[in-house]
Amino acid sequence: MKCIKCTIVIQPLRIKALPNTRVCVNCSTSGAYKAISTTHGEGDNTWNDIQVMTPEQFSQYTKLNNVNFDSEEETPPPLEVKNSKNA
Repeated sequence: MKCIKCTIVIQPLRIKALPNTRVCVNCSTSGAYKAISTTHGEGDNTWNDIQVMTPEQFSQYTKLNNVNFDSEEETPPPLEVKNSKNA
């Protein structure tokens, strides 16, 4: 199957993952998602979670937390979420 924008052959694994896709990775308008770890609760009732964000949401997160990442290898600081019962 060929990309409808650039006519390059779409990789078979992309078609397997996204059977209805009509564009290749390079022509896709979806950006890579980012994720940060979050910590919830307190004491013995503490657990970690992952928050998946769009590139725009991640950009807002880094601006609000005064974080600057020059490399994708760096990881953002964890986001601590207070339990609403204890807030």
